[in-house]
Amino acid sequence: MAYRANPFLERMSERTTSDQEFVHLFSPKVLEKLEEDCLEGAVHVFRSPPGGGKTTILRAFTPNALRAFWHARPTQAESYRQLIEWGVLDEERGPQLLGVYLSCAAGYADIPPGVSSVKEGMFRALLDTRIVLRTLRSLPDLIEGVAGDVLQDIRLEYQHSAIELSSIPLHGTALEMIAWAEQREREIYSLLDSIISSPNIRTPSQVRFEAVLWLQAVQFIHNGRTIAPKRLLMIDDTQKLRKSQRTLLLDELVNIRPSIPIWVASRSIAFVDSFLSQGAREGRDIRDYPLEELWGGRSGQQFAAFAQNILDRRFAQQTTVPAGSFAQYLSDNLNSSEIEEAYAQAKAIFESNMNRLRDNLRYREWLARASQRPSSINPQALTDLYITRILVARDEANKQLSFELVPLSEDELDERDSSSVQSAAEIFIHREVKLPYYYGVDRLCAMATNNPEELLNLAAALYEGMKAKQVLRRQTQPQLQPREQEKRLRDAASKKRDFIPQSHSEGTLAQRLLDAIGVFCREKTYSINAPYAPGVTGVRLSNSEISRLKRTPDSSDFLFGTLRQVLFECVAENLLVPRESSASTSREGGTVFYLNRTLCAHYDLPLQYGGWQDTSAQALVEWMEFGLQPSRGLGLEVA
Repeated sequence: MAYRANPFLERMSERTTSDQEFVHLFSPKVLEKLEEDCLEGAVHVFRSPPGGGKTTILRAFTPNALRAFWHARPTQAESYRQLIEWGVLDEERGPQLLGVYLSCAAGYADIPPGVSSVKEGMFRALLDTRIVLRTLRSLPDLIEGVAGDVLQDIRLEYQHSAIELSSIPLHGTALEMIAWAEQREREIYSLLDSIISSPNIRTPSQVRFEAVLWLQAVQFIHNGRTIAPKRLLMIDDTQKLRKSQRTLLLDELVNIRPSIPIWVASRSIAFVDSFLSQGAREGRDIRDYPLEELWGGRSGQQFAAFAQNILDRRFAQQTTVPAGSFAQYLSDNLNSSEIEEAYAQAKAIFESNMNRLRDNLRYREWLARASQRPSSINPQALTDLYITRILVARDEANKQLSFELVPLSEDELDERDSSSVQSAAEIFIHREVKLPYYYGVDRLCAMATNNPEELLNLAAALYEGMKAKQVLRRQTQPQLQPREQEKRLRDAASKKRDFIPQSHSEGTLAQRLLDAIGVFCREKTYSINAPYAPGVTGVRLSNSEISRLKRTPDSSDFLFGTLRQVLFECVAENLLVPRESSASTSREGGTVFYLNRTLCAHYDLPLQYGGWQDTSAQALVEWMEFGLQPSRGLGLEVA
C-alpha cells in the first residue's frame, strides 16, 4: 500500500484514488443504509451538503469499482455479500449491472440561458449523446478487457420499444454507435460556438430525452453472450445545471416512468421545493434520499457507527502510528490533577454563590449534601455541584412565596435531575472552569454533523497530533489526551469559520450572520438555571417569516433577498442544518436553523440538538449587516 502522510486528507470520490484503494476504504455501512428498492425503476434523488457521500455512493456502482469489489471479495466480505444479494455481482461471472456515471459539472451550463424549445433541444441532445457515449465506453471496464478489442466485438440488439426513438439511431455495433455519438457531440459544440456569434442559427429541436429509453431497450452481445443485463444511470452534480435545466431534466425523467433505476445526485438546496418534480408521487415516481437523515437525523447514532468504520479503514492505511482502532488513540479519561483543580475552583464558586442561602431552610439539605467532600474527586462529583446550582436557580425562579419554608429533600434533588440537566452541567463546567469538553470519539462524530468529509477533516487534525507524539515520544503510545484533542478540534473549527468568506458569494455576510447566531445562542445557553438545557444551538423562523423571505423582494426589501441567498448558501454548504418545527396551540410551524456542530465547538456551544429560540427575518437581516455584540461576560448568570 502506498505511503500516505495523512490518509484522512484523501477523498474517495477523487479519481486519484485507485479503484482497489477505493473498495478498501469504502464502508459497507453505506450499503446497509440503502434499501434494495433503490435499484428499482424510478428516479432516485440523493441530496446532501458537499462531502456528504453522494459521489462516493455513485462511484461504488461504476464498472471498475464493481469489478474491484468482486476481486477483493475475501477482504470486503460485507460489501461483496450485499452486492451479491442485490444481483449487482454474480459469484462466477462478476458484475451484472452496468453503472453509467455522468457528471453535470461541465458543458451543460454553457448552453445559452433561455426557456425556448431551441435551448431545451440542445440540452436534451447533448445529454443524450453523452449518456450513449459513456454507456458504450463503460462496457470494456465491465468486461475487463482492452477497449478497442472489446468494442469491436460487441453487437447491439434492441427491444421492440426502441423503434419509437427518433433522435438516436439503432446501429448494430458498438463502434458504429460511438462514431455517431462522437460526431453528434462535435456538431452540438460547433452549433454552440455559432450561437454565441449568431443567436438565430438553427439548433437541434429534440423534444424529449431519449437516451434513457435507448439504455433500457438495448442489449449488449459479446462473443454470443448477453452482458450487463442490469442497468443503472447515475447523473451527478446536478446543482451545476441551471435551475431551468435541472427542473426540465427531473420532470422529463419522471414522466418517462423508467424501467431502470436513475440516480440523480445534488447538493442540498434551501427553500427550493421545485427540485422535486411537480406532480410526481414520492415513493413511486421519485424517491428522495437526504443523506444526512439516513444517519439518524439529529441523534446521529447510526452515523457514529458509520463514522467509526470510516476512521478505522483510513487508519489501517497508515504505518506511522502503531496499528489499532482510531478511537483507542483518543483518551476519554481526564487527568486527575485537572479534575481536582477544577473541583476546587468550582467549589469556591459554588460557595460564593450559595452563601446567601445558607440560612434558607428550603435548600438546607441540598446545600448540606453539596458541602460534603466526596470520597473521590471525579467528573461526576464536579457535575453534581453544577446540577445543584442549576436546580437551585430553577427553584428560585419558579417557587411560590407561600412554600418558601417547605424544605426540599435530597430525594427531590435526585428527582429533578435529568439527562438534559447533566448535559447542561457538563458544558457549564467547560465554560466556567475550563475543563475539556470537545474530546472523545463520540463528540468527534457529533462534530462531523453527519458529513463524512467533515469527519475526515477533523480526524486529519487529530492524526497529525498522534504522529507528532509518536515521533517525540517513541516509548509511549501516541494517545491524545482530552485537552490535546480539544485544542486540535477547536483549531479546526476556527479554520472552518475563518474560511467562510472565501467559499461563498456572500461570504462576509454569511460569516457575520453565523457569528451573531453563535453569540445569541451562547447568551441563551449560559444562564445558570439552564432554561433550554443542555443549551441553544439554533434559531427558528416561523412559516410566516419563511414566506416573507420567499417572496420576490422589491427595491425596498433587497436586504431580505440577500438574507435569503445567505441562508440558501449556508444550508447548501452544511453551515446551517434546517429542521422542520411542528405547529402547536401557541405557535405556528416553522424551520429551525441549527448551527453546524463543528461551528458549535468554535462558539463554545453544546453539541446536542433540541434547544432553539424564535427570531425574525428582520433580526437576522440586522445581524447579517451589523453583527451582534455579547451582553454578558464569560461567567454563568441568571437569565
